Amino acid sequence: MDTFKKKVKNSFDEGADCYDKHSSIQKEISKNLLDLFFNELKKNKEEFSLLELGCGTGFCSKKISENLSLTRIHLLDISNNMIKKSKIRFKNQNVFFFKNDFDFFDNFENYNLIVSNMSLHWSKDFLKLIKKILNSIKKKSIVLISFPNSRSFSSLKTKHHKLINDFPNEKKMEELLNNKKFYFTMKRMIHELEYKNIMFFFQSLKKIGANVSNNVFNIRDLYSMRRDRGKVRVNFDISYFFIRKIRD
Repeated sequence: MDTFKKKVKNSFDEGADCYDKHSSIQKEISKNLLDLFFNELKKNKEEFSLLELGCGTGFCSKKISENLSLTRIHLLDISNNMIKKSKIRFKNQNVFFFKNDFDFFDNFENYNLIVSNMSLHWSKDFLKLIKKILNSIKKKSIVLISFPNSRSFSSLKTKHHKLINDFPNEKKMEELLNNKKFYFTMKRMIHELEYKNIMFFFQSLKKIGANVSNNVFNIRDLYSMRRDRGKVRVNFDISYFFIRKIRD
């Protein structure tokens, strides 16, 4: 495991106990993702073999299991402590857990529903992972994902760009899907939250374990952030994708 992924794992291990209490925006995004999913399914009665990538505390998959017939539920996360929380949520249900990095997971072809809510942007190579998933799955399989796109946190990038992660470009994602193999629906929603100052924003990320940067910064960048005491409005610019493979 490389240094960046070790930081991600350790950070989410630390945030697991507080995650459900402080992850209101993630839960709202999960609800929007599932609304898209169920709207696309309409009244089709399908059985699904579910794999969730970056399951966290299992909130998203639990909601799916309450509304659909699932032949199996497999949940994957890099964090031991997140998996422990998921096991509590799925107590007395037949669920299998992978403690793994999704960048190194194979066997996507064994599932006809692959879900990831606000997780895949932690990949070392987002588009490479998406290509791997799409090439592996079988006809009629569904991929359902949400992620912060490259417009997220735009209000912070002028002053503090080194502290802000690079997020996936949804246009490149669409380019992957613009062929006859896939039917897809994409939605974009902006969620705005106000914080007392930028330090409060980063502290809110730390509480859920989402405070690891994939950029290089130095001590002067941190001092600059701490001196910035004004209120900040932060935009979570989220891309939602429902993808169904219609041709092999």
